[in-house]
Amino acid sequence: MDVLTGPHSLKRWTLASLIANCVIVVTGALVRLTASGLGCSTWPQCTGSSYTPVPASGLHGVIEFGNRLLTFVLVAISIGTFLAARARRPARPRLVWESLAVGLGIIAQAVIGGVSVWMQLNPWVVGLHMIVSAALILICVAMVHEAYELAPVGVTPRVRAVVRTLFGFGLLVVVLGTVVTGAGPNSGDGGAQRNGFGLEEVARLHSLSVWATVALTVLAIALTREATRLNRVLMGLAGVEVLQGIVGYAQYFTHLPIALVMAHMVLTTLFLVAVGHAWLLVEPQPKISGSSAAATKTSVR
Repeated sequence: MDVLTGPHSLKRWTLASLIANCVIVVTGALVRLTASGLGCSTWPQCTGSSYTPVPASGLHGVIEFGNRLLTFVLVAISIGTFLAARARRPARPRLVWESLAVGLGIIAQAVIGGVSVWMQLNPWVVGLHMIVSAALILICVAMVHEAYELAPVGVTPRVRAVVRTLFGFGLLVVVLGTVVTGAGPNSGDGGAQRNGFGLEEVARLHSLSVWATVALTVLAIALTREATRLNRVLMGLAGVEVLQGIVGYAQYFTHLPIALVMAHMVLTTLFLVAVGHAWLLVEPQPKISGSSAAATKTSVR
């Protein structure tokens, strides 16, 4: 089938998988922000007697059930990506395993979502939901790299260490963001418990991790001025970080309006894509002879 074996099919499937896994993060945020987390009161059924919302569930049931239905879309895309990777010639076993990991991760996400409903939206389980989504997005970025055969950029150990550290702090930002969410008022349902941390304290800690990430990004940009492609990626990452910071502070000081929190979640997915892209682009610079080194003026410091 051309949809699986066409010259550009694998690129399209991996890109679709990345977009879909970003979209479900945003729709999951919509569930939480509209207090629809228990719109379907159980799992895998929506209510004790029905797999679909009943009139008594109201709009909250429709929103939560709609988010559940998106899981089937993601599963279908992951199956298509897996089959396209299997059909790829020459074989790309890494892509096959990555696409399989995404498919299994989506199933795991459905189970985690069900457990969160059973546990009345326990903030730690809900936070785990987001962390697994972040991991799936990063795997999808890796699949896009493989499908598009994006060549890495050779860098010195210093640059590689900075970018790796930047990636680590980026993950820390996301993890601390889930803790802030678990301490905040948007629990997904009016009666859901919070994690017990003070919102101001964890928000301050989250902010410090963001500033550390921004500082590392600026350092990486300064060190990669001569590596145009990597430098552009880092500049794009910096742009996302600036926007994310503006929206983050604005939502905090305006008491978390839905529109700003949704914008924050959209930017979170873009941040994960950008930081994952930068992380995957760098590789150790190959050793070269003295004469070649003298002729190479564009190597990354």
